[in-house]
Amino acid sequence: MSIMQSEDKSRTRKSKKTLQTAREAGYLGKKVLEKAIRAREEGRPVAWSMFLWYHDLIAKALGVEVIFPENYGAFCASVRKAEPYLERSDADGFPSSICGYARTVIGYTSMLAGNNMVAPPGAPGGGMPKPTVFLARAAACDTGSKWFQALGRYMDVPVWLLELPHTGVKEFYLPGNKELNIQFVKDELKKFVFFLENLLGTKMDWDRLREMVDQTLKTLRLAYEVDLLRRAIPSPMISQDFWAILIAHLYMPEDPEATKFYKRVYDEVKYRVDNGIGAIPNERYRMMFAELPPWHSLGIFDDLADKFGIAMVMESWGYHVISPIPEEEIENIKDPLEIIARMSYRMWSQHNDSALAYGAGPAYFMASYLRWAKEYKVDGFFGHPLMTCRAATYTLLYIKDLLVEKLKVPGVIVEGDIVDLRVFNEEEAFSKMEAFLEIMDHYRGIRKKEGLNW
Repeated sequence: MSIMQSEDKSRTRKSKKTLQTAREAGYLGKKVLEKAIRAREEGRPVAWSMFLWYHDLIAKALGVEVIFPENYGAFCASVRKAEPYLERSDADGFPSSICGYARTVIGYTSMLAGNNMVAPPGAPGGGMPKPTVFLARAAACDTGSKWFQALGRYMDVPVWLLELPHTGVKEFYLPGNKELNIQFVKDELKKFVFFLENLLGTKMDWDRLREMVDQTLKTLRLAYEVDLLRRAIPSPMISQDFWAILIAHLYMPEDPEATKFYKRVYDEVKYRVDNGIGAIPNERYRMMFAELPPWHSLGIFDDLADKFGIAMVMESWGYHVISPIPEEEIENIKDPLEIIARMSYRMWSQHNDSALAYGAGPAYFMASYLRWAKEYKVDGFFGHPLMTCRAATYTLLYIKDLLVEKLKVPGVIVEGDIVDLRVFNEEEAFSKMEAFLEIMDHYRGIRKKEGLNW
């Protein structure tokens, strides 16, 4: 371990953030946790939910406070308080190679159970209260379906597994495939409603659910428009800002406060675009980041910006909102479950056109970066393979090769982890990036020779 790492383990490496709204965004995450803690104290239901997109609206409409353990794992890492939970998970016999989010929450849950279901002392944000139900997923990764089952070792809580199909690129274009898949999702959501109604002894308020869906669409539209503004040169908003504000659209888009917050973000970013103000004053290189960030060391991106003028202009496919559903597709739909189904399915299929054009698959972990390389005029690709996340890692080398082959955009690979600070070497990462500058300069010349417009 380097001297820098040894010293840094005792303090956080949060990023500076360039947007005022990003600096203020922390209260949103606190709000989510505080509402769940209050609900448990008042005897109201709480769910621990995997991030899948939009199914949580159903639980919330039935009066359940929903918190997201994946986000809690990131939060623990960002304040450098994940290690005790990782060590507890290791001690309980779970492999150190499984998802860092899962390991953090497994360790936390073990301590919670050992403390009579009271949050262990020093738990970031006051901890997560014992849930009434686990909402797992059968999409994206193995952990999505197994993690909450494993928590049954510590607490007897029912698990509901949400299914969501994500067919191959060519299969997506088969006649009738899209509508059949959406109907499948809608049927799964109906079963989910029935399960929760029986578990909670209550009935769905369909008007409330529709209002929440409508509010969600407003928040997502604003977040999407912010993404479009970020195409400007110089970049008005960088990854350090995005990772701070994402709670509003990922975990609480149905909350009117999230919509108001995103309107402020949009106004701030739009002002910068209109006045040619860059997020960093010395933008020299534009890079995009994939896939999940080192939450414990986001400050390294500030160092790269300060020393080398590197602006991270786009990032993390799975954290971004869907593009708006065409109005003609949903204008006559009254059933909120069908709209939720269409929103959820769009998450996994919206980049299929780019995937088809470039011969890339799976679309959801790859094609976005091929599209964004051109739209955001990037000079390089920053790939972050994770020791504990196969799903967000296995495509990185392939997409790195495709970007060079198709668009003459080079990539650099920096190994690390989302949560486990012990496997991330900042000095090595910084050295790799310093050497990569010359490669980005070289490929700028190649793109120019080949007639590419950046």
